[in-house]
Amino acid sequence: MNSNEIFDLIEQVAATPGKNDKIALLKTHAGDETLKRVLAAAYNPLISYGIRKVPERKANDDPAGWEFDEDTFTLLSNMAARKLTGGAMLEEVQKQVNVMSAKSTDLLRRVMLKNMRAGFDEGTVGKVWPGLLPVFPYMRCCLPKDAKLEGWNWAEGQISQEKADGMFMNVNHEAGGTVSIYSRAGSMFPMEKFESLAVAVRGTLDEDTQSHGECLVLRDGVVLPREVGNGVLNSVLKGGDFEANERPIFLVWDQIPLSAVKAKGKYEVKQVERLSGLIRQLQRSVGGVVQLVPTRIVRSLAEAYLHYTELLAQGKEGTILKKRDAIWKDGTSKEQVKLKLEFELDMEVQGVVLGRDDTKNAGRAGSLKCATKCGLLEVDVAIKGEAMRDDVDANPDNWIGAIMPVTANMIMRPSESNKLHSLFLPRFTQSTPRADKTEADTLARAFAIEDAAKLGEKIAAEWKEAA
Repeated sequence: MNSNEIFDLIEQVAATPGKNDKIALLKTHAGDETLKRVLAAAYNPLISYGIRKVPERKANDDPAGWEFDEDTFTLLSNMAARKLTGGAMLEEVQKQVNVMSAKSTDLLRRVMLKNMRAGFDEGTVGKVWPGLLPVFPYMRCCLPKDAKLEGWNWAEGQISQEKADGMFMNVNHEAGGTVSIYSRAGSMFPMEKFESLAVAVRGTLDEDTQSHGECLVLRDGVVLPREVGNGVLNSVLKGGDFEANERPIFLVWDQIPLSAVKAKGKYEVKQVERLSGLIRQLQRSVGGVVQLVPTRIVRSLAEAYLHYTELLAQGKEGTILKKRDAIWKDGTSKEQVKLKLEFELDMEVQGVVLGRDDTKNAGRAGSLKCATKCGLLEVDVAIKGEAMRDDVDANPDNWIGAIMPVTANMIMRPSESNKLHSLFLPRFTQSTPRADKTEADTLARAFAIEDAAKLGEKIAAEWKEAA
């Protein structure tokens, strides 16, 4: 196929409804090498061309014009490698589009802007042409219910790490010193903006490795909150710059050899040994640019949840719990757990709280004020669904004194702004009161239920059944 025919095919695929039909249409041309080169140039997430607006094609005497040739792909290669930039780049692009056909010019524009308007993404390309695009393996966490935490050997110590509050990074340090940084989706960070981090990586982390971690931003030596720091990073990724008083740092939590970075890849070295290797390397770190993510060894599930609740109380996201002998693998691991503590309390409804004036529920029931029997824990819990809201609006007196099951993630201690205990992320388990209970839990029992949840789902379930 020539580039005019490829443009027509792209338009046809874009107009074809249904993902499977699109794939079938592309597969009829799966052996075409020019099509593969065009799609690789357009969809490879590691490639960008440094151009925001492609010059318009000037009229020429030959309306048909040329199609893509080797000069076209050489131009793309030089742009990707930044051998052509600025005015010189625009001049060469203008020369190219002036002699090309209208369809080929439009196709080239889509490739350069990384927007094919084709109605399919890189996932579809991977299904039709496996291996054409680079893959970005990632070990995902499971939830506690899938990990069978009660069976872990807690006496030997398991690894609890802070769920860092920044932007994920894959940091490749190749033999010879080349450092590249990629997002989870495979987008490459502009290395000219992260040169200080690259220098620190070269001086700290072993070559021929990929390290996984989180990028945070320091401003005047203080870590910025997630929403601010990630805003700075996103601005830099879009072409902005760090301010003079800002710098990125890298909190690393794992490392594998580059040879393991492949689809369904594995690195069968235990987590505790990988962690020890990182600690050894970080002894070379200068200036704190590369650091180990805060890590704690815990010897019971209760200790693990204590670490988790401490971080939640600090306004952080929580922890990742890792089995000490877990290997690294591409995919979801049942030996790497995103902790999520949940427990259920029975609380008494004490009042109806109306929605704020600036919300769609202004003047209607927005939440119910709920409390323990002793009154030492009190929290507003949002209405669960419109049917419940309608009933509370129509019959508010019927709800006062009702017992409602409330699910939460942590009991919050009293503070200067609130003299009572409260709950972190409270929500109603159901939208109707309990018909089998007339008495709310006390604060003491609430703490006991929370502690039972920290010991594991089986014990928490037994507590709930006993209640």
